[in-house]
Amino acid sequence: MTFTERVKEEILIKKLTEPCCKVSALSAFVRGAGTLLVSKSFVGFEISTENKKACDYFSSVLTSIYGVELKREEKVDKFNGKLKYKISLLSEKSTRILTELGIITESAEGLQVNLSVDKYLVENECCKRAYIIGAFQGSGSVTVPSEGHKSSTSYHLEFVFSKYQTASCVAELLSEVGFMPKLTERKESFIVYFKNGDEISELLYFMGAKKCGFELQEIIVKKVMNNDTNRKRNCDMGNISKQIEASIKQVSEITLIDQTIGLDGLPKTIKDTCLLRLENKDATLEEMAQIAGVSKSCLNHRLRKISEIAKNL
Repeated sequence: MTFTERVKEEILIKKLTEPCCKVSALSAFVRGAGTLLVSKSFVGFEISTENKKACDYFSSVLTSIYGVELKREEKVDKFNGKLKYKISLLSEKSTRILTELGIITESAEGLQVNLSVDKYLVENECCKRAYIIGAFQGSGSVTVPSEGHKSSTSYHLEFVFSKYQTASCVAELLSEVGFMPKLTERKESFIVYFKNGDEISELLYFMGAKKCGFELQEIIVKKVMNNDTNRKRNCDMGNISKQIEASIKQVSEITLIDQTIGLDGLPKTIKDTCLLRLENKDATLEEMAQIAGVSKSCLNHRLRKISEIAKNL
């Protein structure tokens, strides 16, 4: 089961209780997973989803609130081979339901599709949350990095809509309840999305997927710790590389001095430092200072003096 599937399943465990919230969630779900059906007399809808539990839940909401008998079927998607669950309704009742859900409006000119979120469906804070839940069940997904595995996957949660106006309204609704989504166009769809792991985790909590939200927080913490460890390891490797380069340079300078003027002609402290480096080519500055019984700054001063002598030669 994917992380998205687990999130959606957890959200549905705690059912919406208020009728107003059920209608709000149903409206968003139909927008996200549904398509309109049109006959000479009526406008209806067909809902298609890979999530059986979501299909069952919203079917029960439709039946309990509107008393309708839905047509149900299961089909394998010919493009991805996955099983899809479909419910549909095309009758006088379906037209009334779509009107009450704010998906179509009726005027003197006839029926028209309403691409905006009906403001009366999200007047209350509980209904705003319900609408976001319905939107995620109908058109949402979330991906997170695989724990314990190297992966290019980043944190990503999105809602996909076919119309810009609908996507913009949902983005605005999310901002009203304290989130900061981004909006972009992908091919012929409009995407409301989040990339920040902490904000995605907060949104999962908000929608009721607290267990998955906590799991995501654990992944974030472990990823930060792994990144810190990698940075430290890279820093240590960088320091080791610098130490090796410095040692090679110092040995080369000492060899040049020995082959030209000889080491015996140097001051005793400088000669001793040359011999110390030749005898301890892999030692760090701190290790050499301990052997010589002097401070690191004192030893560093002597090594700089050796470098100046070699440069003059």
